[in-house]
Amino acid sequence: MSENVTIEAFFHREATRGILRIRNLLTGKCYLAKSEDFVKSLKDIRFALDLGFFNSDELQKDYEETGLELFAIECECTADPGEDLDDLIEKKIKEYEKRGIELYR
Repeated sequence: MSENVTIEAFFHREATRGILRIRNLLTGKCYLAKSEDFVKSLKDIRFALDLGFFNSDELQKDYEETGLELFAIECECTADPGEDLDDLIEKKIKEYEKRGIELYR
């Protein structure tokens, strides 16, 4: 059963910040993005991909060739209010590279 949320509560919610991952389910290749607000970032990412102007040309090309169904946009990790997202994304990129996971640039 879904919980009803008032419009006022939705717009006054506390934003969740951290790192988002866009994962190609066919190849396993990933794109990491920092986010101050997961909900807003998710909408912005989908909008950019659907209209063909995402900031990674390689990811955009794969998205156009394979379609939305073969991509997952997920929360990689959340960040505390004072945590530096630039440091966090660099840490995650190094972890992915160490594990041999290919990243979109």
